[in-house]
Amino acid sequence: MAFDFSSASGESFGDINDIFFKKGGQSIIPQTSNNNDGMVNLAEIRNNVVEISKNATKKINNGISQTIITINKDVLSVEADVNIVLTELEERRMNSTSIRQKEFIDINNGESIKIIEKTEMYNGVNLFSVQHENGKTITYPRGMFVGSEKKFVPKTFYIREAERALEDTIDKFYEQIYDIINDTSNLFETSDGRFIEIVLETPLDIIGGMQVPDKLQIPVKRMFDMTYKIMILENVICINNKVVGLLFIDIWF
Repeated sequence: MAFDFSSASGESFGDINDIFFKKGGQSIIPQTSNNNDGMVNLAEIRNNVVEISKNATKKINNGISQTIITINKDVLSVEADVNIVLTELEERRMNSTSIRQKEFIDINNGESIKIIEKTEMYNGVNLFSVQHENGKTITYPRGMFVGSEKKFVPKTFYIREAERALEDTIDKFYEQIYDIINDTSNLFETSDGRFIEIVLETPLDIIGGMQVPDKLQIPVKRMFDMTYKIMILENVICINNKVVGLLFIDIWF
């Protein structure tokens, strides 16, 4: 005669879940609530075990992706490689964006580069092929772009840092620049008629010695009140890490 265990029931002592979810006296899953009222039913036990297992799996895996980034121990000067497990958000954003065609600046000389390809070595190390201003293509490891030993930084960040250095430089030489633009023989209109340009006879040293890209118009907002008009310094131009040109917009009253 067969026995129907699904309808079996009886009295229990302690938490019945400890039988399934404890090892060596320690829980192997996130803590579960104890709703034991002293009676057990095998059908309920079966359903309860399945439900607890599903919930435990969700809690353990919640927010964790399958992507692991390994940072070589030599890069960090530590004894062992460091493994970073990405969250689901980090993994999704990493996979939905591309580093290709992103522009970076060499912090040692201010040279602009562009990433043209990303490849992966057999050991999981990411490599990035970049094109330099002279057209030459060179491949660099991840550590050249992120971490304490990085050589390249995003161009947008670098330009903003250059702006700060140039703002301090203009403030330092403000009176000298005022005297220069007060002599109208120093003023020339750019070919497109947009700006009034001044080419400095004596270039200005950039405060802090930051390497600034050559011939790039870098925004620096400063106002010069000429009593009958306002001269707004819009951009500065540098060559060989010195300020050589100033671009103004004139406002008349």
